[in-house]
Amino acid sequence: MECSERTVRRCVDHLRDVEGWPVEAGKNGYFLREPSVMETRITSHQEIAALALAYESLRMIGGTELGVQIRAEVAKACRYAGDLGEFRWEDLNRLIQERPSSGMAAMDYEIQGRLTLSILQRQIVMIRYRKLEDDHSFEVKVFPHRLICREQCWYLIAEDLERGGQKTYALPRISGVETRPRPEGFVEPEFDDRYGHAFGIWTPYEAGGELYEVCVELSGYWARIARERRWHPSQELEEISPDRLLVRFRLSELVEVKSWVLRFGGAAKVIAPVALREMVCGEIAEMNNHYKS
Repeated sequence: MECSERTVRRCVDHLRDVEGWPVEAGKNGYFLREPSVMETRITSHQEIAALALAYESLRMIGGTELGVQIRAEVAKACRYAGDLGEFRWEDLNRLIQERPSSGMAAMDYEIQGRLTLSILQRQIVMIRYRKLEDDHSFEVKVFPHRLICREQCWYLIAEDLERGGQKTYALPRISGVETRPRPEGFVEPEFDDRYGHAFGIWTPYEAGGELYEVCVELSGYWARIARERRWHPSQELEEISPDRLLVRFRLSELVEVKSWVLRFGGAAKVIAPVALREMVCGEIAEMNNHYKS
């Protein structure tokens, strides 16, 4: 390096003591170790946002032992916010309070944790499930693929190993999860991601199926809100005026988007397709019948 040993030591001391590098002296010289949480520095506003989201997630799982430990460790990072200043983890309690979305389904985190682990470990599980229209539950053996959230409710996408086919199970109606041994020669079913063109969860797209070009005009308050929301990956917005715009989707089924249109009341007008217009008009007529004297 063409410098004295004293110079090297002085540079290493500067990196460790001034710059805060996790440098330690070993038997054969210096080495750079992984930084601890105590030495982690918050250096960006995105990281502040990540802390806030982490706080809310930890709050939701309650006072589990792991949750308490994670909170204690992450709290240490808040003491080192660099040029952004210092703050306490507890401060987030009064600053970040996410209200549950209206209609959010109740969540059993133990059930969700068991299913998450079974997906990670590629296990076969027996779930106890109740259909929405039934009062009793039944058992079904499945190979779980994914957990997805739609309309404030979590769903399990899994292969039904008894009846065959990929099925959807609402987590609030799963009351038990038990692992089962994999049979000899078991071939894992592949996950068929058919939900890219679905508006919700119950109408997955079949390969080669028809796609509808949906166009809905929103006005007033909801037109302004639409500029801040994304309801579907295919969504496109077309401005008409500050208080009017067109929302376009490419969808495989119209039943669930019909309910979406109706939520806006008179602020929504279906432009296309004709089939969706007829579905919405039929629903409005049926609703109107309920209130005729």
